[in-house]
Amino acid sequence: MDSLQLISDLRSTLEEQIARAQQIRALPAAQLLHRPAPEQWNTLEVFEHMNLSSGIYLRNLREVFDRKAAKLKFNPVFTPGWLGAYSVKSMTPRADGTIPMRMKTLGKFEPRKLDGASSGSIDRFVTMCEGFLALLERSEHTDLNAMKVASSLGPIVRFRAGDAFRFPVAHQVRHFHQIERVLRSAR
Repeated sequence: MDSLQLISDLRSTLEEQIARAQQIRALPAAQLLHRPAPEQWNTLEVFEHMNLSSGIYLRNLREVFDRKAAKLKFNPVFTPGWLGAYSVKSMTPRADGTIPMRMKTLGKFEPRKLDGASSGSIDRFVTMCEGFLALLERSEHTDLNAMKVASSLGPIVRFRAGDAFRFPVAHQVRHFHQIERVLRSAR
């Protein structure tokens, strides 16, 4: 996979997510707090869930970039690791928006168990995406294969840096489909 194309694709997706989040931020509170069913998340909780889960990847990517990125030569080819490729594929929604593999949310990523969400959840999401974009700029000068990043499951499960970008962005795409379903049910 071409490294610069990967970076460009990730950048485009993140920019689309930021733009949509900013549109959603302007919606009335009643829409943002609507629950399709009592056990389902509202829109703000979905954003907070993404902050909790993707935030781990942003922190871990920053840490590895600060330690290693400047020491590595740019590699024009990114080769996904087998675990990274599998994880991204299982996380990415199909073209029709359906989810190929449903997963139960781990407690540490459950916004309702962690004091829920607030109107600031969308702002934190935008800031987090801007952090990913800043690291993608740095990615144009390093080797996304050579740096290993701890996953949200801990340091035992590690991804290549390219996969550590791909996984949370795919996870966010998945949850933007969920947000759109929640918003449609609020109308």
